[in-house]
Amino acid sequence: MTHRTLIALLTATVLLAAPIAHACARTSDAQALEAETIRLVNVVRRDKGLAPVRAAAGLERSAQGHACDIAARQTTSHVSANGGTLKTRLNRSGYRPRVASENTGRGFTSPAQAVHWWMTSPPHRANILMASVREIGVGLAVSEAPDTRLHWVVNFGVSR
Repeated sequence: MTHRTLIALLTATVLLAAPIAHACARTSDAQALEAETIRLVNVVRRDKGLAPVRAAAGLERSAQGHACDIAARQTTSHVSANGGTLKTRLNRSGYRPRVASENTGRGFTSPAQAVHWWMTSPPHRANILMASVREIGVGLAVSEAPDTRLHWVVNFGVSR
């Protein structure tokens, strides 16, 4: 075996042993879309006499990670590709919830469309209108071609 062949084999072995990292595509206006989603959720909450929610870094990390995961799989599942649940994802993101919930969606073209749809779905509406939550995290990711739809994740919570 030549030196060059040995290096090629070792390189291939290292690459195969390394975890596969999926790039997560975000739109150029993702931050604005996330901020508008929070604003609209707070409009709905205010109209129902509820306290507003504010962004929380741990919820944002968890929501963004899950948005990337579901975009890669082109799904709206609440279960991660590795079998993780919302609680698992929140713990990994450093957020220690007393209460937490999650809304997902796919294909919404605007925050208004997303929030409107969630408000017409009883379980998603209940998450938005949960009186005990005080914090929110929004994640957005674009699935790969040919689909290229936005995948939305909104995490709600109150930490310990």
